[in-house]
Amino acid sequence: MALYFDVTKTASARQLSGLTRVSRKLMHALGSLLGTELIPVVWVARRRHFRCESHNRVLTLTERDVFLTPEVFSSDDRPGYFESLEDSGVFSAAVFHDAIPIHYPEITWPKSVARHPQYLQNLSRFDHVFSVSLASQQDLLAQWGRLGVEARPSLSTINLGADFFERSEVEWTHEPQLKPLLLNVGIIEPRKNQKGLLEQAIRCWDDGLAFELHFVGRINPHFGKPIEKRIRQAKKTGYPVFLHSKQSDTRLLDLYSKARFTLFNSIAEGFGLPVVESLWLGVPCISRALPSLTHLGEASGCRFFESDDEINPLIRDWLANEDSYTEAVLAARASVMGTWDVTAETLWRTLEKR
Repeated sequence: MALYFDVTKTASARQLSGLTRVSRKLMHALGSLLGTELIPVVWVARRRHFRCESHNRVLTLTERDVFLTPEVFSSDDRPGYFESLEDSGVFSAAVFHDAIPIHYPEITWPKSVARHPQYLQNLSRFDHVFSVSLASQQDLLAQWGRLGVEARPSLSTINLGADFFERSEVEWTHEPQLKPLLLNVGIIEPRKNQKGLLEQAIRCWDDGLAFELHFVGRINPHFGKPIEKRIRQAKKTGYPVFLHSKQSDTRLLDLYSKARFTLFNSIAEGFGLPVVESLWLGVPCISRALPSLTHLGEASGCRFFESDDEINPLIRDWLANEDSYTEAVLAARASVMGTWDVTAETLWRTLEKR
């Protein structure tokens, strides 16, 4: 029995977006579990067939096999895609991330907003849908109800892996630099709310607190420019804020190793990968209290806030109160975060039962 893994977008992706990162991490973990039984595939829209991603060979899917896609697209993007799956008899599954384009159309890529209603309906054509959190699954059910979707696949949830790297391959140490470095990871766009975070940091700097704030993420071409401009203005004014819009995992890990703690101010997430990755690295985090992160508690090394105004006192506490900060570091280092291997095993157990 083969597992065909859809990499139609991932194979040609130039930017390491959150979705691309999830796809590659999940495929790697499944590959470690299944070996040659995992076959990355690409949908060729012009010829309306799947081909092997590595050998350019046309594939014939059968009812003995299973198919999985973690990608976001609609049937309008891939004509013939669902018909090919259904005609083959293969057991098909998808990973659902979020319905953010529906909830926040004013700050989401126009193409994503236009595509998402069809994408949500198309999800019901799979045999099974894995949601990346209970919150995202509940949102999917609500959206199906709103869209009048009646025929529904079986559902389950998975936790995405928190492991940033293979421990056997990377020598990792968390040694915060003398001048506190605070780190924010995520695409530069209104949904991630870097602007609100920057304004709170400026309040702290104006009150005499000493620290650096580093933003890491590519610039959203539709909505990120004003935020980029505001960060650069603050930098020009003399505030110690830095923007890394082109980064590698190696550079990001270097920043993590020097960070006193991380900050996550996003207003909506299907999961919240930067938070769990930070905790897995033993770096405590201050995060907005998002529904997808409610399974984490302060015992994990993460402190939560509801509004931007609540960020300021939390930053002050972990900068000035060494006991409070040390307690958070110890909690982060002791917390048990799920790995991508566990994600792959959970997913595969469901698929092989089918």
